Amino acid sequence: MKEEFKAWLKEHWQENRGACVGLSAGVILAAAILLFGFWRTLFVVLCGGIGLYVGRKADREDDFFGRLADEFLDRINRLR
Repeated sequence: MKEEFKAWLKEHWQENRGACVGLSAGVILAAAILLFGFWRTLFVVLCGGIGLYVGRKADREDDFFGRLADEFLDRINRLR
């Protein structure tokens, strides 16, 4: 029985990878909402999304953080 379940799970993972990931994400999100509440879960999801956006942007651009720091310091100097 255990081996049959493993084979079934492996087959479904190979054929429906997106559905499996989506189902897992949905279950985790639902559990987080039940455990922590909607607004706290939304805050964590938004922070994760922002982190993902910044990380992907940093992967695509050379010296992303250096340019970001230069722009930030330029704005601070303009305020003086």
